[in-house]
Amino acid sequence: MKGFYAHLEEYLYGQHLVTWVVTQSLKAHISKAEPSKALVMSFHGWTGSGKNYASKMIASALYSKGSQSEFVHWYIGTRDFPHLSEIEQYRDRLQKEIPEYTKKCGQSLFVFDEMDKMAPGIIDAIKPFIDFYDEIDGVDYRRNIFIFLSNAGGSEITRVAFNFWLDGKDREDINMRNIEPLISQGAFNEIGGLQYSQIVEKNLIDVYVPFLPLERTHVKKCIAHELKIRGQDANDELIDKIANQIVYYPPQFELFSVSGCKKISHKVDVYGSDSI
Repeated sequence: MKGFYAHLEEYLYGQHLVTWVVTQSLKAHISKAEPSKALVMSFHGWTGSGKNYASKMIASALYSKGSQSEFVHWYIGTRDFPHLSEIEQYRDRLQKEIPEYTKKCGQSLFVFDEMDKMAPGIIDAIKPFIDFYDEIDGVDYRRNIFIFLSNAGGSEITRVAFNFWLDGKDREDINMRNIEPLISQGAFNEIGGLQYSQIVEKNLIDVYVPFLPLERTHVKKCIAHELKIRGQDANDELIDKIANQIVYYPPQFELFSVSGCKKISHKVDVYGSDSI
């Protein structure tokens, strides 16, 4: 975990809350030989705000092979749990695989992507493994880490950020108390994998992590980083040209990128040449 905070701060643009709360949560969890329960973090925000990116950075901090490690298990809602008619089979799969993976590594990382596209009820299958049990059938799950990724709550997070901007306040002044209750309530009530979930109702999610919508200045950093990776000159004129191809919200202010940094790679493909 050495240097993790600095790495997040440098490469996860515009996410001061994520940088702080994720670092603190991970450090506290892995420093304990016997935590009281598995660490469960739920990441929320608009698409392209960095939820997947942050998850991969966590995997890289924990395992030498990063997200390619055999101890990192990535579930995607539309790929792994696509059919409403097979909810029981999906639940059985999770209750079979999580014990198997934990027996191989007592500090495994489980990432559930597209939680907002999962059917309600599936994720409750993991409840025993994230609850306050020392062990279940001889297996200790308390050192595991679970991360949920969801677009649910993105509108509430954006509304808070927009109101701060309207009031002339710095987005760095937004704190967890401004947002976390809104996310937990939205996750429980919005259609998706956490709707009416026991793990929400029983307070088994340790922290709801808000990913703020990205402003033009953050988008420009993403563009500069992408150009640098490709060995191209990241001059201001080129960066501005590419940034102007992104759709921003609300239309009258063009404040937040609707797609975050998700489309930057393609935009650089198309517009990333001074000759155009």
